[in-house]
Amino acid sequence: MEFMRKAQELAAELTNEFDGEEIVFTAQVRRGDDWITLDLYRNSEAPHRIHAVLDFDTGGGVFLESPHTIH
Repeated sequence: MEFMRKAQELAAELTNEFDGEEIVFTAQVRRGDDWITLDLYRNSEAPHRIHAVLDFDTGGGVFLESPHTIH
């Protein structure tokens, strides 16, 4: 997924730019009444990894899928 690689690069750049130990980066895309939410985070316990959670949420509040951590 090209967007995932670019989002991880952005999260890494923001961490380096602000000399941060932890970062949480959230992007939301609206498609009609539905939302797609991407949460990226990196913490000091595993600084070499950026974790991502991708949620597909319908407008009715019912999840099409459970959130997944993508490594």
